[in-house]
Amino acid sequence: MMQSENSSLSYVDDIENVARLLFSPLFICDGILSQKAFTLDKDSNENYISVLRPAIDSFNTDFEGIKKEGNILYGYALLNVGEIRNCHIPYHKKIEFDVLPRNAGKRKSHAGIFTTINNTKIKGGMPQTIERLLARSFLVKIAQKNIVQF
Repeated sequence: MMQSENSSLSYVDDIENVARLLFSPLFICDGILSQKAFTLDKDSNENYISVLRPAIDSFNTDFEGIKKEGNILYGYALLNVGEIRNCHIPYHKKIEFDVLPRNAGKRKSHAGIFTTINNTKIKGGMPQTIERLLARSFLVKIAQKNIVQF
């Protein structure tokens, strides 16, 4: 994949798409995308949802070696960064998202979707709330629009 003029390793532009790798049956069961695809690990301090950037040259090789024990790689969901950042959840104006590069060593196309609720950055291990459920539901809604199956 060719790196676009608008892609940069230091900034993720609103016109870009990011890809959330999907594993079955962990994230996809009977062809249905689960909210688990956008849930932070409850036993860690994970503070973003890992995604890859198709606009970066290394995208195709970056997902090699990524595994989830007991699961098979189903494909990926493409989410538009501008749509993520411009999230509108009725009656919950305090749910915000950002997408930032997270150059993870050899994976140059790695990025993260960060969630802020009521000015608090969300991380794994925090109590589940209705706002966190709504945030995940919003991401699932966007992701369901464009799933690429292997």
